[in-house]
Amino acid sequence: MLCRQSRWTPTTDHIRILNELFYNKGVRSPTIEQVQRICLQLKWYGKIEFKNVYYWFVNQRSQEKQKKRSTSDVHVPMQRSGLVDDDKVTNWKHEDQYINFGSSAPASASSAGVLIAFNG
Repeated sequence: MLCRQSRWTPTTDHIRILNELFYNKGVRSPTIEQVQRICLQLKWYGKIEFKNVYYWFVNQRSQEKQKKRSTSDVHVPMQRSGLVDDDKVTNWKHEDQYINFGSSAPASASSAGVLIAFNG
């Protein structure tokens, strides 16, 4: 008979503390030692393993990246305004129909983050 492990369900205290570290303390990519210390502290609030803490931070970074992408790369289709004579428009490309609202940096540019040391 196979024993199936269930998924980790974080307690409200786990979530509160992890969010505090990630959003307020600047802990974005904790070291192995930091993850171990965080895990030890969180065990007081319920069952948790190293991998739970590690993947929680991985997932949070991924979600943050997706949020940034979705808010900085809003494309709005341009409407014909009637202000320009359509017969005089030349060299039009498909990409020209979108206006990019957001950062002026190219989509491939990466943003460097600041890592604040965890003192726990």
